[in-house]
Amino acid sequence: MTKNKLQRAVAIVLVAAALVLAVLGAVNLPKRTTQTGQEIIDALRIRTLLNATGDGVVESYVKIAQDEARAKAREDAKATGANVMATIRDYVAKAEEETRAKYASSQTDYDALDTTALKAAISTYAAQLADYQAVAQQAEQAYIDAHIAEAEAAAAAARQAKIDAGQEVGEEKPVTVDMSGFVATEEMKAAQLKADEGFAAVGEALCGIYPVLDAAAVNTLKGTITDVVYQRGDEFTVQYDRYMAAGSEKALENGTAAFLIRYADDLLYGALALLVAAATVLYYELLCKKLGIPRIIIGLFFILLCFMTLWFDLGLSTLLSNSLVRMGMNSIMVLAMVPGIQCGISLNLGLPIGLVAGLIGGLVTIQLGVPGWPGFLLAIVVGCVIAAVAGWLYAQLLNRLKGDEMSVTTYVGFSIVSLMCIAWLVLPFTSLKLRWPMGTGLRNTIGLDNTNFKHILDDFLAFKVGSFTVPTGLLLFMLLMCFLVWLFTRSKTGVAMSAVGNNPRFAEATGINVDKMRVIGTVLSTVLGAIGILVYSQSYGFMQLYTAPRQMGFIAASAILIGGASTSRCKISHVLIGTFLFQGVLTLGMPVANELVPGSTISETLRILISNGIILYALTKSGGEARA
Repeated sequence: MTKNKLQRAVAIVLVAAALVLAVLGAVNLPKRTTQTGQEIIDALRIRTLLNATGDGVVESYVKIAQDEARAKAREDAKATGANVMATIRDYVAKAEEETRAKYASSQTDYDALDTTALKAAISTYAAQLADYQAVAQQAEQAYIDAHIAEAEAAAAAARQAKIDAGQEVGEEKPVTVDMSGFVATEEMKAAQLKADEGFAAVGEALCGIYPVLDAAAVNTLKGTITDVVYQRGDEFTVQYDRYMAAGSEKALENGTAAFLIRYADDLLYGALALLVAAATVLYYELLCKKLGIPRIIIGLFFILLCFMTLWFDLGLSTLLSNSLVRMGMNSIMVLAMVPGIQCGISLNLGLPIGLVAGLIGGLVTIQLGVPGWPGFLLAIVVGCVIAAVAGWLYAQLLNRLKGDEMSVTTYVGFSIVSLMCIAWLVLPFTSLKLRWPMGTGLRNTIGLDNTNFKHILDDFLAFKVGSFTVPTGLLLFMLLMCFLVWLFTRSKTGVAMSAVGNNPRFAEATGINVDKMRVIGTVLSTVLGAIGILVYSQSYGFMQLYTAPRQMGFIAASAILIGGASTSRCKISHVLIGTFLFQGVLTLGMPVANELVPGSTISETLRILISNGIILYALTKSGGEARA
């Protein structure tokens, strides 16, 4: 069998399996809301309740007997003058022993039980609990709405007091209302009364099943019974999992059918995953030719993470929204790699020069106390001016060391971060938001808030679609910067710069000033780095100084290489694709890793492997070949 025929055969098998899973999922998913699904939940709930009640019967009677024994022991000790504690200990031990012996042989034959009355009582009680929860939630929300303004004002005052005192202010957390003053409403009391009547009916039905039970014993089990019958947010899958975890699977007459209904959505996800696998197998050579092996691996890994978040019910839409935000906040720094690659200095791992310039621009804005959009624009202007000067000096150095740019940029990037670790201690900023309350120097982390430019882009024209938040302003700014760089690459200077990057000797032979084009590309890359760190900081909510910018150049380089760029050629599309894939893998990888190995650092290890592995792959593919 030829390779192409084998690929087709494997693809056909995968498609056939996908169709089977899709049919099973599509047929069983609607059953969750039908009578079939309700019967499954009812059977599991009753068995769970009977198990919990049966296990609790003996303990309930033991507790009752112990309480009675303590009371009798005190009376007898008082009458006889015996030691009270010793008498209580003896009476309680004897009462427990006798009670356990009395009920130890009580076993329940579940198949022989008539649960008709219990089933009706549970159904009514569950509806009453749901009604009570709805009324309580509405009343609590009304209380929150009435007091949220007061809570926000108090939180803002406390935050401002810390700022005025020169104390470090952390990230703003959602304001919560103190519910200690909340009082149950009349509607809540009425709903609670009905729920109590429903519980009494459930208790009566249980007493009919367990002759040893009485009202006192049932009341000791009220919390257990209530938790089994209904919990806020219950839906089919949640109830099914909770009851199965309690060991009630024997209540199901057809466990396979119930299993298919429970995992119907996962069957559909599996079908879609198999279709993706079939397409990958069928068009493997074409994908390798167009995308390259690293991008196929990362892309498939990202798709796998998407499916795993669905299987683990981790909220894919929220995670994808976070990925979109992280794409926007990192994209300008990745975009800064484009002029560097196109002008011939390869991956600009000296990006921290621009990052430091942008951070200084942000610090100037905070020092002057300029809020909102004027402050953000001022930070960009100041950062760009500093970055242009520093980038020009940086470009002069690179022009003197042609051929060793990768080593030089890495060294320069690390050196500027180390140098600034000293500078942050001596720069003449006086704002209490910036400096340590004691000693000298700037804080490690500068918290942004509404008095400067926190989330200035993220919140601009943002809107929600369900749980998916679209940071419109952030994305528009990202697209604007990409468009401006694209326009520049189409200009006469941009074309000349790209010619230098592709073949410097040919460009020089046609009359292009190679050194000048390299300077322009390096300066532009550095300026974009300054803008990028400000966009990143406003979205992150903090400005991080000292060693924080050290690894950002490698992260940006990894992202653009994942997008399809090489060390000598790149496009704007590589920036957008690579940033989304890289940040998407990181965003989805952490919760999935925590599900697979709770408390692990797999996600961080994964980030390091992806970042450094992609850079290493790109360098090996370039083979150190000369551009000439």
